[in-house]
Amino acid sequence: MTVWKWLTGTLAALVAVVCAVIISTFTPPVVFFPVYALASAVLLFLGALWLVLALIGWFEYHSLRWTAVAPAIVIVTAALVLLSVPSKGAFAVSQGALETVAQDCTKSTDTRRIGAYAVRSVRPTDSGCLFFIVGGLIDSIGLAYLPDGAPYLGEPRRDGDIGYERYDGDWYRFVQQF
Repeated sequence: MTVWKWLTGTLAALVAVVCAVIISTFTPPVVFFPVYALASAVLLFLGALWLVLALIGWFEYHSLRWTAVAPAIVIVTAALVLLSVPSKGAFAVSQGALETVAQDCTKSTDTRRIGAYAVRSVRPTDSGCLFFIVGGLIDSIGLAYLPDGAPYLGEPRRDGDIGYERYDGDWYRFVQQF
């Protein structure tokens, strides 16, 4: 039974690592899809291994307690993602630093960390400041500080356009279509 417990514990640790990666992909204002897709595929593979270990635990040892850890981690991860905790938490931690940079809003193309975000560029606009955050699949994503409101709410209409969505107060999420 100790080998089964060790395998089940190792599987739970691997599930926890993959779930942490999934949570980190939901930190930017828009999901970092390539990493999310890869982590989800790994999680599906680990789920198949979990099923084998759960069946062995039930039929061989009449125990499911050890195998309940991995699904509990997945359920907690799903709840955090559904409640937008990673995104809201990252913004709450970063808002002060973002507002400080937004006050001057000097154009910058150097990738740097501002709060919880890896910002690849900062661009001033007529009505505020755009923070292009590392992420997105093809399109650029980010947060915009626009105290006078967004010029356009909705999806980008053509290549190069930016579509804004209200996020929090004077802050908007945006996607710039490639």
